[in-house]
Amino acid sequence: MLDSLPTYKGTGVYILVERIYPRDSITNWNGIGSTTVQVHKMVYELYQRQNVYLDGEVITPTTISLWQNIKILFGAKLVLENSTNESFEFVLVYSGSKFIMTLIDGISSRYIPGFLKKAWRLPTERILSYGVDPIPGVSIYGHKAAEFIVRDGGKGTPEAAAKYDVNTNQLIMVHSEKELPDLMRILKGVRNK
Repeated sequence: MLDSLPTYKGTGVYILVERIYPRDSITNWNGIGSTTVQVHKMVYELYQRQNVYLDGEVITPTTISLWQNIKILFGAKLVLENSTNESFEFVLVYSGSKFIMTLIDGISSRYIPGFLKKAWRLPTERILSYGVDPIPGVSIYGHKAAEFIVRDGGKGTPEAAAKYDVNTNQLIMVHSEKELPDLMRILKGVRNK
């Protein structure tokens, strides 16, 4: 029973990683025609460990008694508080893709109607996703400060990363290969002290 209880609480600090996959269109001739882009987004949230209290006593899956399990089953009030050792972990809370399609791309002409040159978002987020996006309005793709890095000598997938804090509503771009691992370690370590 207790192992299904939430023992971590979100802090509102997120790490976003987005990758861009160009998808070939059948109706493309010499760079003119329709284009489709897949933007794959992964969101990690920083969680803080919580202690679970029942009747003023800390309980864990290994220390819970049969009587305490019965009390929980019948609706005993559990109290969650931040752990004294303040351990933090990053957890993948969302992974999904959106597809963006432009019907006519690669040519600029005033004779082509605007809706044909507009980028349309296809409704695929619920089909191709794990979890629910906690920050659906925040994206790296299309952000003016975004820098997508291509690895493997230009043969890799374009990738960008950022840190987003819900409390300050601030999106900070980071280099996905050089800065991201250190940033995640710092966020876990600084909060632990």
